[in-house]
Amino acid sequence: MAQAMVTTSTNAKKVNDPTPVKTLEVLEVLASVNGGMGVTEISRALNLSKSTVHRILTALVERQYVLKDETSRRYRLGFKLLLLSSQVLDSLELRQIARPELVELANKSRETVHLVWLEGDEGVYVEKIDTPETIGLLSRVGKRVPLYSTAVGKTMLAFMEDKRLASYLARVKLTPVTPNTITDPIMLKEHLVRVRQQGFALDCEENRLGVICVAAPIFHSNGQVIAAISISGPEFRFPVARAQELGPVVREAALRISKKLGFIQGF
Repeated sequence: MAQAMVTTSTNAKKVNDPTPVKTLEVLEVLASVNGGMGVTEISRALNLSKSTVHRILTALVERQYVLKDETSRRYRLGFKLLLLSSQVLDSLELRQIARPELVELANKSRETVHLVWLEGDEGVYVEKIDTPETIGLLSRVGKRVPLYSTAVGKTMLAFMEDKRLASYLARVKLTPVTPNTITDPIMLKEHLVRVRQQGFALDCEENRLGVICVAAPIFHSNGQVIAAISISGPEFRFPVARAQELGPVVREAALRISKKLGFIQGF
């Protein structure tokens, strides 16, 4: 028997996405069975109309989250979901690998230390070690931050491929977060060249007034920048000069983490 051809229907017409909840329900019901399901089966299982199910599946197939077997007319989960899940697993693994270095930086600086994961056009706090001092920072794991106005973000932008950086600058509006935020794309690119040269970035009250930060990038084994670590503190206790002094320390800590992930190059 000839093997059925599985396609992603890339030529399908664009459709309006249905509600997110219904879309998630379709993904969940497909995950609950082996061998895939047809439109009628999904419709009955979720008590949705066939037209609604078909619209949802068309959108998911276009984005490769679902694959359609053109012979059997059945749908199953696509491999793109593995990419999303692997990113989550990578971030969890990174936390375990990075934590000893974060603790050492926290002990050395006595300031707040963060591990930030690169996700799309933003950074996401995935680990935090608080300062032992009375006054700390109001940050939390799970919080998202801009790339262009933060030390962690700028150090990741600085080590992106040129094409990816150009796409980011064309897509993201550089809105001022504080009066110190760099909002001119040309100036930001010039700034990133200097960041790349020294291997770490400073945030001089660019994302929050009164807060100074120094950060360095973390690389995966494939050479792609995936995260950053940072030391942050209030300006009265953690001035720019102190952040600059700790820049090489943060850079070396980030490089040690990168090497544990399989990265074999240096800055």
